[in-house]
Amino acid sequence: MTEEQHEVQQVEPGTTTSEERVRASRRAATHHSGLHLLPATIYPSPPVPVPGCRTCDELAEMRRTARTEADRSREADANVLLRRHQRQAHIGGGEGAEKPRRRIFRYVPYSIVQDGSAEPEYEARCVSGDEDDCGAVSGRHPDPAKVEEWQRLHTQETRHTRYRRCFADYSVLEPMGMP
Repeated sequence: MTEEQHEVQQVEPGTTTSEERVRASRRAATHHSGLHLLPATIYPSPPVPVPGCRTCDELAEMRRTARTEADRSREADANVLLRRHQRQAHIGGGEGAEKPRRRIFRYVPYSIVQDGSAEPEYEARCVSGDEDDCGAVSGRHPDPAKVEEWQRLHTQETRHTRYRRCFADYSVLEPMGMP
């Protein structure tokens, strides 16, 4: 085929050239990955090497080489290593180093006390039985005496003698030394 014939070549309807297929797959990959939707601000700015630090310079060179070779994975690795190095070796020092984050922890002694605004709950469940538990439940009561009475009545009716008792309440933490 001559060059003129190549330019004028007609493509039958419903068929595509390999070049068109490649372009379409690139458009689809970009669209489905969502890369065209990501704002540039979600990526942190790359760390700046601390002047005079040999390790910072080596890692920055590693990043530069990765960029020229278009190796984004290695570039990201270099950024991670540079940030880690700066956190460990340049805490609070140098222009490019990240400033340390201050955390202040104060010890305040607390005591755990029962919440007086909520009543405690008592409940019992019969776990007696030959193969399976009976499963009868007393229901929740604010007074343990009512649950114990239910246990006595259930034992009289069924001769079951084993129960699982549950107690629940609400608690609050109050700083010690404060009313």
